[in-house]
Amino acid sequence: MKSGKTGLVIAAAFIGPGTVTTASMAGASLGYGLVWALCFSILATYILQEMASRLGLVSGKGLSEAIVNISQNNLIKWFSIILVCTAIGVGNAAYEGGNLTGAALGLANVLPGSIIVWVFILGAIAFVLLLSNRYHLLEKVLIGLVTLMSVVFVTIMLIAGVDTTALMSGLSDLGLSDTSLLLAIIGTTIVPYNLFLHAGLSAKQSLEATLSESEISAHLPAHKQQLFASIGLGGIVTFAIMSCAANAFYLTDNVLSPGNIASQLEPILGDYANLFFALGLFSAGLTSAITAPLAAGYAICGLFGWQPTLQAKEFKLVCIAILLCGVLIATSGFKPLAVIVLAQASNALLLPISVLFLLYVMNQKKIMKAHTNTLFSNLVAGCILIVITVLGGNTLSSLLF
Repeated sequence: MKSGKTGLVIAAAFIGPGTVTTASMAGASLGYGLVWALCFSILATYILQEMASRLGLVSGKGLSEAIVNISQNNLIKWFSIILVCTAIGVGNAAYEGGNLTGAALGLANVLPGSIIVWVFILGAIAFVLLLSNRYHLLEKVLIGLVTLMSVVFVTIMLIAGVDTTALMSGLSDLGLSDTSLLLAIIGTTIVPYNLFLHAGLSAKQSLEATLSESEISAHLPAHKQQLFASIGLGGIVTFAIMSCAANAFYLTDNVLSPGNIASQLEPILGDYANLFFALGLFSAGLTSAITAPLAAGYAICGLFGWQPTLQAKEFKLVCIAILLCGVLIATSGFKPLAVIVLAQASNALLLPISVLFLLYVMNQKKIMKAHTNTLFSNLVAGCILIVITVLGGNTLSSLLF
């Protein structure tokens, strides 16, 4: 099984335009002051995604299927269905608009055509790929884009260099001077819909490979290593963006804004700064614009017992609905503040609950057989759960009060 490719798809999913913007803002405002938060986010992402993928590999089921089947109580079932549909359905539709806008901004900066025209073109590309019935083609496109994005941002970081003294200070000093940026860094990395996406993709792999329990056991160590490398690559790309912004804006008279965000690259790349940044933003936007509908498909189909495959009619309908809502939001000129607030609030609520459900499922021998969590895994995941619950509460209170 090609777990490394699945891991790269997950890395492609969490590095979107929001990550590019947030990492740039963090570097410009605080230098390397939030590197520790990024390290925590990457470690937490790896631990949670490993559990989600192990669930899919061992049980052949997605996370939403496992959540719905946790209890026979109809109240709990419908609460889970409403929560996941709201957070994943509404949330992904809102963020899909941002993904398409981000990718279109990248192209509009270097090619003729307005942002709206490019949104329609990118939406059409995503539409064709999602309806292609060829997951392996989709996988290759996503891996190609995440490779392009990685090469662009990491090359820029290596050319510019890293202030190692400031970096070590950022790792050792747990600064909390800007809680909104702290929340944003963690929130753009630990994404609840990626748990559903990863479990669904891993379940698909497991069912296609028809592995025995002993073969799954033999495969898991390599699977973990490949996942660690993929998530680590996502962390390196995010750090590279933060480092470039720190070099260009931190402790200078320059102020980061949407109009000059690419200027952080000008001292290094000169006239090619816009082109390189546009390529990175395009890659980040298009990968997320494809994976967000996929994640919604796996999550919502699992809730209602529909077949979670690209060939299934219901799966396609969910994916296309999310994509069309994203195109509508990106092209209407409407600023969907209320929808985005609902998405943020739902995700802040969904992530701790999803992790709690995931932890419960990972300790059920009838589901996980010989691959239940160890005591150490439970302790680490429990600490992560406490942190994201506190952060989620902070997000909800800031949105509601």
